[in-house]
Amino acid sequence: MNIWKVFLKLSNGENKELELYDAKAYFGGYLEIKRSYFNALVKTIRMTKKYFTQKAIEKVIGPDNSDWTNNPWMLIIVKDNEKKNPFWFFIKREKDLSGKLVAIGPKPYAEYNNENLTEAKREIKHLINYLIVYLNKFSCVIMLPNFLN
Repeated sequence: MNIWKVFLKLSNGENKELELYDAKAYFGGYLEIKRSYFNALVKTIRMTKKYFTQKAIEKVIGPDNSDWTNNPWMLIIVKDNEKKNPFWFFIKREKDLSGKLVAIGPKPYAEYNNENLTEAKREIKHLINYLIVYLNKFSCVIMLPNFLN
């Protein structure tokens, strides 16, 4: 699987490197996410204290080792409050304010979904949608690039 590397610089000064797995393997391309989804996500963030945004994305390296840092990224880090499972969704925003799911993680989640691609597609789509519907089920941090004003 192709790997995206995302380097985070957190507000407390801590540096982290995450490896995410290219979503092309699951969808035969990148999953399109409509602008209306992001509008709903913003409303969700305002409605619950379990969801918040933070500037943290310092650098992004693509599977081909090229620097993709200067793009409008979102790294959604989700934790299922019941099962305690983490899920990572790495999304590139487009000029029309839609987005593309570029990569997923962490490794156990990506490998689990790699076993049955048809089921994986369905599960990933459901989980992305559940984030804005079942607010109490998840805790969620949306990481944004540090270069944003």
